[in-house]
Amino acid sequence: MAAFRKLYLGLAAATLFAAVASAQNLQGSLQCVANASVPPTVRSEGLTELVGDVTLNCTGGNPTAAGVTIPSSNVTVFLNTNITSRIVSTNQGVWSEAILMIDEPHSVANPTTQLLACGDTGTNQTSPGVCTILGTAGGIGPTGPYSGTAGHPNVFQARAGIGGNTSVASNPSAVTWSGVPFDAPGTNGTRVIRITNVRAYAAGLGVSNTLIPTQITMYISVTGSNQLPINNPTQTVAYVEPGLVSTVIGAGQFQQCKSFNTGIFNNGTSTSGLAEFIVSMGEGFQSAFKRKNLATNGPSSITYPTSDLNQDVPGAVYNTESAFENLGSTFEPSPNPPVGSGVTGNVNPQGAAFPSTYGLNQAGIANAGTRLMLQFNVPVQGVQIYVPTAIRLVSQLTGLATGVAVLTSTNSTGGGGFSAVSNTGGGLSACDANISASTCAGLVTFAAPNNTVAGLAQVTLTNSAGIAVYEVLWSDAFQPESLNVPVAMSYSQNVATNLPTPNTQVTVQTSFAPLSTVNTATSGDPIPRFVPDKGPVNLFLIYKCSCNLLFPFVTNQLGYDTGVAISNTSLDPFGTAPQSGTVTLNYYCGQTGCTSPPAQTTSSVVPGGQQLTFTLSGGGGYGIAATPGFQGYIIASSQFQYCHAYAFISAQGALPTSAGANTGYIALEMDSAIVSRTGNASEVLGH
Repeated sequence: MAAFRKLYLGLAAATLFAAVASAQNLQGSLQCVANASVPPTVRSEGLTELVGDVTLNCTGGNPTAAGVTIPSSNVTVFLNTNITSRIVSTNQGVWSEAILMIDEPHSVANPTTQLLACGDTGTNQTSPGVCTILGTAGGIGPTGPYSGTAGHPNVFQARAGIGGNTSVASNPSAVTWSGVPFDAPGTNGTRVIRITNVRAYAAGLGVSNTLIPTQITMYISVTGSNQLPINNPTQTVAYVEPGLVSTVIGAGQFQQCKSFNTGIFNNGTSTSGLAEFIVSMGEGFQSAFKRKNLATNGPSSITYPTSDLNQDVPGAVYNTESAFENLGSTFEPSPNPPVGSGVTGNVNPQGAAFPSTYGLNQAGIANAGTRLMLQFNVPVQGVQIYVPTAIRLVSQLTGLATGVAVLTSTNSTGGGGFSAVSNTGGGLSACDANISASTCAGLVTFAAPNNTVAGLAQVTLTNSAGIAVYEVLWSDAFQPESLNVPVAMSYSQNVATNLPTPNTQVTVQTSFAPLSTVNTATSGDPIPRFVPDKGPVNLFLIYKCSCNLLFPFVTNQLGYDTGVAISNTSLDPFGTAPQSGTVTLNYYCGQTGCTSPPAQTTSSVVPGGQQLTFTLSGGGGYGIAATPGFQGYIIASSQFQYCHAYAFISAQGALPTSAGANTGYIALEMDSAIVSRTGNASEVLGH
């Protein structure tokens, strides 16, 4: 029994020792947990949407001894769509703007640690983009192996594709960092690996038709001599929603014979122009509209910043089209990080810019801020389109100004450098009557810093098509905003030459810009870029001026006849432009058994100041044929305004003044009232 107790105690001690050893080994094992920053909402129209950062928070493991080479790993990330981060160089590889950083350099947590990229001077580069780092026996931040000092880079640049291949086509949904030295942190703290500047082909995933939005996901794979076990290697890095919602206010019809905005026609200088329509382009979600970079001349300025500022603090949210970029100490903002970036604190000024060897100095830089494009289709000769050169962004909630967008010259896709369009016409003083006063308020004037009124620029039309492109210079990422563009249509009527061209629909199509079909990573295509939005919508239609009359009863039966006189009264002493046009007569039976009324007939042109007269029994002038035996009603449509008519019914062959049964009446006007051509108000006693 005593021997058994000794054996039992020995086994128990061995088991306890093994358990403790196992626990100690588990406690010291290297483990990384993947975490996505708050996934942003990105635009479903976007081809190069910036997804959220992902961090690997690593603990445990055995730090590399001081002076010993740190083992390397290959890090590849995949999206469930194409990665469209810019290709910034093809020097000894296809280099992406995507960045991997270790130990959060130049952050609020490590404010004195400088950004130092592998491949820069003094970073022990052994092959393109691969650097040797010697261990420091542990340590995080300024005392660790990624301190940003000579021989200790903390920024690494990706290549497009898998495994560091030189061909983007190896996998358009992946980027790879080859040979990244990774030192286990041991028990000294947490080593953070941050992946940033990853852009995605959001338009390829579409918009969900359920309550759960479409997600962009990232999968992280690590291979090499230092394996990194990762918990949750698949992370949601963005949600896809429509970024632009557009409407047209005031779309309608106009008359060929009535001139509009003649003061601004042919680039006139009148400031009394009317906005006939408002094309409203609203954000589908807050932050869909972004300026290019945090550099700005202020929320009301219509001038473009001369250069970017650094956006170089890991974890800061800039809400701009540009991503993480480091241009060097000259471009450091103050304070840094800026207010509203979601990070509080301050960091020391950054030293050198990223190196240009593999194009890393171009990483993160967008070509432009958000651009909004109006594509006009104007298959109408004689019509000009004008838009303001600067417009306020307004809150969809309060209607108050929140930012500014400026009209810029572009190429046909809406791309190219920013170049503000000069005023070529006058200005707007009000909106047309078909736009409510509340909607119009604040749109027709632009209180620039010098309190001037924003002028108008004519939209150049080539083969009936023209574009107007606005770039956002300031926006509020926390307000749902709209860019409401008042559009002035101008023409000087010339009915004699049939201008402007009647009965042709004018349309407008809105979208982000520039437009593109390139959905993979490239070096030359702009960032951002977008696919077209929904199709065109009707803007306006110009129709020929007409006047429609109803003769409710005419007859050439039972010994009676009807005579009609239609006057073109567009010739008058009030300065009305004389009009001319045909008259079309439409006959309708007025009794049982009439199955074949006379065919529709159209007269020759009736000049202003002349009359078309005819009788049912004998016909009349301007080519109107007789319609003997007809009884019913007539609708007359004249292709000129100010038509008025009289009908008389009398015995066959009798005059209106002849004795016997006869009667007369004024034809009924079937159209809506128009403004009096006399310009006077007077007493109206009847009819």
